[in-house]
Amino acid sequence: MGLKVCFIDVIHWHGPLYYETLKQLVDLTAVSGRNPQTGREVAAGLGSRFYDDWREMMEKERPDFVFALGKHCEMAEIARFLLEEGVPFAMEKPMGLNVQEVEELAALAKRKGAFVAVPFSIRMSPWVHKVKELEGPAADFSYATIRFHSGPASRYYQNDNPWILKKAEAGGGCLTNIGIHIPDLYFHLTGKKPKSVYAVTRNDIAGEDVEDFALVTMEMEDGALCVIECAYVNSLAPWTPCVEFSLHSKRYHFRSVGRDGMLWYDRQGKHDYLETPVDNAPFYPAFVVDTIDACQKGRLPIAGIEDDLAALRIVDAAYRSAALGTAVQLS
Repeated sequence: MGLKVCFIDVIHWHGPLYYETLKQLVDLTAVSGRNPQTGREVAAGLGSRFYDDWREMMEKERPDFVFALGKHCEMAEIARFLLEEGVPFAMEKPMGLNVQEVEELAALAKRKGAFVAVPFSIRMSPWVHKVKELEGPAADFSYATIRFHSGPASRYYQNDNPWILKKAEAGGGCLTNIGIHIPDLYFHLTGKKPKSVYAVTRNDIAGEDVEDFALVTMEMEDGALCVIECAYVNSLAPWTPCVEFSLHSKRYHFRSVGRDGMLWYDRQGKHDYLETPVDNAPFYPAFVVDTIDACQKGRLPIAGIEDDLAALRIVDAAYRSAALGTAVQLS
């Protein structure tokens, strides 16, 4: 008998990136959603039962595995329930409204020996694998610049997720939503330890409750620098990359080229090119496949709750830095 899977919050804009793959792999028994009309339409298309209450779904369906999205302000409650019930799961970042919530969840997950996967899907990109192949498991970047521009804030009203623009429900803006991918990616590539964070944020473009722009500088313990820029922009043309990067080590310079490629060259000027999507969205299906495989085989997922917590600590420090107008030192 196949793995029995339930899905929490099909209304989330990332939902289709998961369930279109899931329905090909597992028994997607039931889904829940905040909007009953849209939720029932999605469930009918998937051949799944629909619940407007995820707790009722869990009680009646008793799944083997759960993919959980949800509002950031509800994530900790959902995760705590799944951990206490002993249900393995994957959950969208940031897994909570703030660092304190996720620290408590990480401690509980450790005590339970729980399987928890987090979709830091850029890790699965061929360009990331190529950097690791050339640099080894711990790339020694001296300085790095990584930019993540997403579409306009207005799209969250259009896709029925306006909560992501409310600080009380989301915890933060573009830095929490998309910027969190970047410190995780940097730590995944380098293994370096952060020393300090300096940041500025603005909300001039969209004028929402949360920031639509953030510029963050991470200094590592060895003096290396990583500059992070993220934003909700006015619009994205089809050819405009969401993710751009320039990574400098003693051996190579790696940089993105448009939406679909990476160029790298060494100190002698020898260069090469890899055609590959640069952004995160194309690799959610690969994350779903890997997560199911990891759970069934008893191995670690591509990223877990401790990785989420490490990235969220940078986001938290960045908000504190922006509020104080000075760098925040990390212990």
